[in-house]
Amino acid sequence: MERPQAGRKRAKRESVGAAGFYTVFNVILFWAMSELAYVGVIFYTDVLKRCTSGDAFSFWIFIFCPLLFCLLCFGLLRMNRVINRRYPISYYNAFKTLLFFVLIGLAFWGFNYLLYVAAVASSGNDGGSPFVPTEPIWLQVTLITLIQLVIMCLISLNQAARFTIGLYRESEALKQAQARAEIRALQTQLNPHFLFNSLNTLISEIDYDPVAAKKFTIDLAGAYRYILQVQDKPLVPVYEELGFLRTYVRLNQIRVGESLSYRCMYPDQANLDFLQYRCLPSLSLQLLAENALKHNVVSSMKPLEIQVGFSQNLDYLIVSNNVNPKKSVHSLGTGLKNLSERYRLLAGKEIIIERTPGYFRVKLPMLDGNETR
Repeated sequence: MERPQAGRKRAKRESVGAAGFYTVFNVILFWAMSELAYVGVIFYTDVLKRCTSGDAFSFWIFIFCPLLFCLLCFGLLRMNRVINRRYPISYYNAFKTLLFFVLIGLAFWGFNYLLYVAAVASSGNDGGSPFVPTEPIWLQVTLITLIQLVIMCLISLNQAARFTIGLYRESEALKQAQARAEIRALQTQLNPHFLFNSLNTLISEIDYDPVAAKKFTIDLAGAYRYILQVQDKPLVPVYEELGFLRTYVRLNQIRVGESLSYRCMYPDQANLDFLQYRCLPSLSLQLLAENALKHNVVSSMKPLEIQVGFSQNLDYLIVSNNVNPKKSVHSLGTGLKNLSERYRLLAGKEIIIERTPGYFRVKLPMLDGNETR
């Protein structure tokens, strides 16, 4: 999993690279649009007829026209960017969109008209005012403006789309960060319960059986070593979870003796290699075992048996236990809600809970290591 800091740096580099590419592309496009407008003004209006200097082409207009047009276009794009940031949703209201494009059209039409005036003035003029054409030029200027407007609208829509995609990516990044924070919070809810129950057992064993207490302490240290190793991992391999479950059951067997039993029914040899690539949310099996111990009587008369198996297609790991419910236990169901919420945040999947008069069964979807959101 990519670290958030590295992800932000990579996203920033990609953003800067994309911005640089679009800036260069827009400069070239605006330059071409301005020069085509200049050529259109010279050849499709009355500039040639009013020319008295013999050459209607002006080198200085050819140089400065693209600079001024680029400043105009980038100013309009800047305005579009400000509107996107302030009104990222309402900006796409039809009236506001139309109003913005009308503003672009008027700006371009004014630029093209002033370009005509400059071309007439630089060509020597015929004695008349350069602001007053000798022939109708409004259709030609309008057609040039429409071509520029269509191109500029496409650029503006592309800019708005890229901005919207950027907002979507930021939203997804925030959702993932929030999901990771929620998963971490749900993981930390497991440890206090486990520690509280383990310390109570250890205290009782120290007085009752010091040898068993020593063995219990060793197993408890191994269990907490595993907890520390996986507390930052949303998913761990199935085999690691099964190994920790055996340790957890052994810890509780020191407390209740043979009244608690555990059995795991592995699939056939052909499917064992497949399981090496399957994962579970960390500490999920321990949570189910703890849930079984919490809600059921565990005694020589009513032993508790925890069984682990696999579905036929190896999509689910199945944890089941016989039911001898305690009468005095009040449960809010937070453990199963915790596990269900972690599955939803990690992979958008649901656990399956089955209750019968004699058995309680939970089916956990087994996930790929790359399946998390």
